[in-house]
Amino acid sequence: MRYCQKIVKYNRFKKEKLDIEALLVAALFHDIGKIRAVNENRELVYGNYGGETHEALGAKLAPKYLRKFIKDKDKLELISLFIAEQEPGKSEIRTESKIIKDADRLDHFGVIHLWVSAVYANYNRKNIEGLREFWEGEEGKKKYLRNFEKFNFPEVKRVAMKRFANLSRATELIFEEDEGRDL
Repeated sequence: MRYCQKIVKYNRFKKEKLDIEALLVAALFHDIGKIRAVNENRELVYGNYGGETHEALGAKLAPKYLRKFIKDKDKLELISLFIAEQEPGKSEIRTESKIIKDADRLDHFGVIHLWVSAVYANYNRKNIEGLREFWEGEEGKKKYLRNFEKFNFPEVKRVAMKRFANLSRATELIFEEDEGRDL
């Protein structure tokens, strides 16, 4: 949500009539479907769960939670639509949906992602070699480089590129220290 608040201030959006309230609420709730998109071991299923992605599930769940706070049915529908448009392979139609998508992607491109990786590694009992395997494998650095083209707005892409450079540098420092190359 914080990223969305900053992105909507870009000059390119000054003349657009965006529904900022719906955008910010959808940004907060865009991953709510993950509470249902789990398997029998309580592990998140990223692709498809019971025929639905977490985005599709979230578009149905969010209004149920929000009805007591938001009485405007059109606003609830719009929030639900913004969440549904996050689904992979769906071409986002509304600018607000594109902003949420870019903000969500950006979250994975910086040094902050090392924190996410550390938590994931700890949860899955992986050591630093697990980080190296991830970073050097198809899901790591190579995937990040391919994903630059998915950003909708060049301003956000520039930030992602800067963050990725920082992430790459920080990751390399971890490996350098682990191997004692700095001694």
